[in-house]
Amino acid sequence: MSKLPRTDPEFKALIPPLSPEEYALLEHNIATYRKCHDAIILWEGIIIDGHNRFEICVRHGIEFQVVSIPLESREAAKLWILENQLGRRNLTDAARIEIALLKAEMLREKAKKKQSDAGGDKKSEKYEGSLLPKVSKPGFESVYVQEATAAMAGVGKGTLCRYMQIKESNNPKLLEGVQSGRLKIGTAHRLLTQEILKQLTSAGKKLKFIKQAIPPGRNLSEYPDISNKLEQLAATCRNLIIKLEERMSTHDPAKNKPEV
Repeated sequence: MSKLPRTDPEFKALIPPLSPEEYALLEHNIATYRKCHDAIILWEGIIIDGHNRFEICVRHGIEFQVVSIPLESREAAKLWILENQLGRRNLTDAARIEIALLKAEMLREKAKKKQSDAGGDKKSEKYEGSLLPKVSKPGFESVYVQEATAAMAGVGKGTLCRYMQIKESNNPKLLEGVQSGRLKIGTAHRLLTQEILKQLTSAGKKLKFIKQAIPPGRNLSEYPDISNKLEQLAATCRNLIIKLEERMSTHDPAKNKPEV
C-alpha cells in the first residue's frame, strides 16, 4: 500500500499490552510463516486494532492487509476499541474491569453531551447515563450500577468490588499481581483481609500496652500524651474495622468454590 497506517497514542493506550511471552509468540508466528493472518483495522487511516501485528510486519518487511471501518467520530472509535478489547480471550479479569470502567466513563460523558443538546432524546439519554458509575468506587454506587459495570467486564459484582478494594488499598504488590494475572482477584482480596487483621491485632496490642502504662488508681486525664496516643490508636482500630467490614461484605456465599 502507498501510505502506511498511522498510530495514535491515545488509541493505543486504551489497549492492554501483550505480555512479553505473548508478543514473542506472535512475532515468532508471523516471522516464521511470513504472513499476518489477521488484517489491521483502521479508522480514517489510524490503527484501532492490530498495533502489535503492524509493528512486527513493518520490522520484518512482511505484507499485511488492512480493513477500514466507518465510525462517526473519534469518540466512537475509542468506544469501538474498548468493545473490541472486551472480546479478547486472553485478558485477565482485572484488565476487563479496567476496560469496562473506561467504557462506562466514556458512555457517561457521551450521555452528558447529548443531554446538553436540546434536540436529544432525554429519556434514552437518562437511561444510558444511569447505568454508569460516576466514581471509581463501586461500593458507593447503586447495586444496579455495580451489576451493569460488572456485566460489561464479564465478571460478578463481588469480583468488581473486590478488585476496586485492592486497587484502592495502596498495596502495589497485590495490585500488580492481579493485573498481571499471577494472582486471582479473590486470592489477593483474602491476602488483603489478612493484612488488615494483622494490623488490627497489632493496634490492639499497642492499646493494651499503653493502658498498662497508667499506674493503678490514677486518672487518664493526668497523662495527656498517653490519652492522645490512645485516641489515635482507637481511631486507627475503628478505621481498620470499617475496612474489614467492607471487605467481608463483598464475600458471596453462593461462590464457595476456592480459587487457586
